[in-house]
Amino acid sequence: MRHPAELYYAPSLPPDEVRALLRRDQLLLRTCQAALGRVGGDVLGLSVEPRPGEVVVHAAVARETPEAVQNLQEIVSELKMLLMGSPEGRSDITTEVHIGSPCPALWPGYGHALVFVAKWNDLDKEGDEETEKVGER
Repeated sequence: MRHPAELYYAPSLPPDEVRALLRRDQLLLRTCQAALGRVGGDVLGLSVEPRPGEVVVHAAVARETPEAVQNLQEIVSELKMLLMGSPEGRSDITTEVHIGSPCPALWPGYGHALVFVAKWNDLDKEGDEETEKVGER
């Protein structure tokens, strides 16, 4: 029996590509659920990347604070619980943290399934304003 979600993908896709898309979408959904209420002000971007036998949670943070680290640990812990009993339940879950803007040119997580992305143009402007203020002193 076909999975109902297969109706929404191009029928010409080979079965392995359909499975990869379904896996990515499932991981994106579960990561969104795990992140609810856990994305603090220092987290500028969050995405998930499915790898063989592994799930990577990418985070772009303004600065690595104890709160940001704790929030990411809680997201991973919650994601592990949400994946229990599923085929992904045995996958390793790791995080890759990028300190800086979540813009596509700088953040490796941008090319994966995006959970959250702050507006990086506004962030760059804020950084420029702070630099100008420091220079004025």
